[in-house]
Amino acid sequence: MSQVQAGVEPGTWYMFDRSRRIAIIRLVEVRGRRLLRSVTYDADPDQRQLIGYFPDNGMRLAAECTWSEYVRATGPPTSNRL
Repeated sequence: MSQVQAGVEPGTWYMFDRSRRIAIIRLVEVRGRRLLRSVTYDADPDQRQLIGYFPDNGMRLAAECTWSEYVRATGPPTSNRL
């Protein structure tokens, strides 16, 4: 399955399929509420697409939903292949 690794910037995590970066999860504040925001990864920030917002204590939920959207968009994951 995917890997989630903390980024250098506090409150930022990157999701990978093997060594390919597929998404960014960031801790953001929306109307005074802390949430995790997940977006697809693209080197061009304007090309990134929103996956969703999740509770700030819901990293597992954010990762599972992000991975699910990635698989839906790209097909079977390569990190689980033999």
